[in-house]
Amino acid sequence: MDQIGKIEKIDGNVATILVKRVSACGDNCASCSAACKQNGIKIKTEVTSDIEIGDYVEITTENGIMLKHILMLYGLPLVLLVGSILLFNFILSNNINKDVISAVLGLASLIVSFFILKMYDKREMKNNPIKYTVAKKL
Repeated sequence: MDQIGKIEKIDGNVATILVKRVSACGDNCASCSAACKQNGIKIKTEVTSDIEIGDYVEITTENGIMLKHILMLYGLPLVLLVGSILLFNFILSNNINKDVISAVLGLASLIVSFFILKMYDKREMKNNPIKYTVAKKL
């Protein structure tokens, strides 16, 4: 995954880079209530080339790690939602309101998936943090 960022600070061989968040709303921030109004996210990475403060750089991340995080972020809630709906629909097969109960319990599984993802993220960022590398100066 490639992104463009601006060098804000350099301490030795570690640079702080401001990466503008990509907006899904087409950069029409006046009509959007999302958090993309922020300046961006700051990341720290090791630099080895002749980069100076104010330069724009291309930043790359390991695609395997990013795909794993994306799969967990979107896949786990989907699997829990569909799985719990099917499971409770099967368990409550003789109940008249089985569809309503299954749907409510399926939505409750999304709350459970939030807490599971929160624990996963905390553990994964501690053990395998995302590594950013500066690919080139723009």
